[in-house]
Amino acid sequence: MTDPIDQAFERIRQEAKKRNGKVPDLHQKDAFRRTPARRSQQGSVEKHKKGRPTGLDGRYKRYERSAESLGSILNKEIQNRGWAKEIAGGWVTTNWEELVGPKIAQHTKVEMIKDKKLFITCDSTAWATNLRLMQKQILQVIAQKVGPNIIVELRIYGPQAPSWRKGPLHVKGRGPRDTYG
Repeated sequence: MTDPIDQAFERIRQEAKKRNGKVPDLHQKDAFRRTPARRSQQGSVEKHKKGRPTGLDGRYKRYERSAESLGSILNKEIQNRGWAKEIAGGWVTTNWEELVGPKIAQHTKVEMIKDKKLFITCDSTAWATNLRLMQKQILQVIAQKVGPNIIVELRIYGPQAPSWRKGPLHVKGRGPRDTYG
């Protein structure tokens, strides 16, 4: 009586011979590992491989990813959506102290950015005057940090005077004369 495993193996060989017209040579090295070649998109022939690649000693090779970094993906998306100017303006607002120094930042406040203009309020008219004199240097520092044509003009305002309008009835006129700062 023949072995059932040999019988099954022989049936598989006969079926392979019917389908392909040939039977693989079992004495040849790597006879079972042959995979059909396929054409890549560039036209070169490449073999389809399954599983993790191993080195000559049988240990797995280190898997190397070819994915883009998150920073490069974010930069592309920022450029595609046109958010570069808004993000640069936000950076100017949050890093105001770094741009002008701690002493000036203590007496000034960035109110908003609109149409490439930076609106700044100062806590005294003296600080507003000094900031107007330093306007060119501040614009140069901003251009170095965030790029040109993000902020092209500074609008500098002194402190807000208190309102003297109290109640529903009031007399029109110029009101009190004081600089409040």
